[in-house]
Amino acid sequence: MYLCCLLIILTACGPDQIVVDLPSPNKSVHVEVRKCPQAGAFLQWTEMAQVSVLEAGRSEPCNSFVNALVQFDSKVADEQLELEWISDKVLRAWHPTFSPDYGPVNTTVRAGSNVRIQFSPKS
Repeated sequence: MYLCCLLIILTACGPDQIVVDLPSPNKSVHVEVRKCPQAGAFLQWTEMAQVSVLEAGRSEPCNSFVNALVQFDSKVADEQLELEWISDKVLRAWHPTFSPDYGPVNTTVRAGSNVRIQFSPKS
């Protein structure tokens, strides 16, 4: 019981910090990258990068999908994550761990979102 409570507390106290905040060209939306504890990683400390596209002035805490228009995780929180606004509504994103065919393992898109992510390396 004690160990279970301690693990939950330690996980809840993990990193939840914004490491990148990049506005779109017209500043109506922005992409926010957070360093987060990996959901479900109770027995060992594992970090990930949570990438959320949000309306200007909004934010998204770790392991949440309430405000995000589009969101994906990068299992590695490092400098190899590439983010670039191609237009006001198209974000290019890439990491060497992404599949060249479909990008990261999971991507969540809010119904009605007019923001699109293009998963491709810089050409």
